[in-house]
Amino acid sequence: MERDLCGLNLDDLNTMYEREEASLNTALLNGALWEEVRDQRKNVTELAIAIHKKTQIINSNPAESVYRKDSEAPEFI
Repeated sequence: MERDLCGLNLDDLNTMYEREEASLNTALLNGALWEEVRDQRKNVTELAIAIHKKTQIINSNPAESVYRKDSEAPEFI
């Protein structure tokens, strides 16, 4: 997974992560050796890191935060 994951939106990253994680879990449950799923493990890790970074960026910007309450908005007189 050599593409720039940070350029994707959070929904796309989560979808990709879920798909890769399910594939990895299936392979492991079917008896794949840890070494055989190295690339899949790397992909899952890279996606998790990209999701974490994207979430940090979103949460650091109050205007984009999903946790922002209207009561926190400044009042204009």
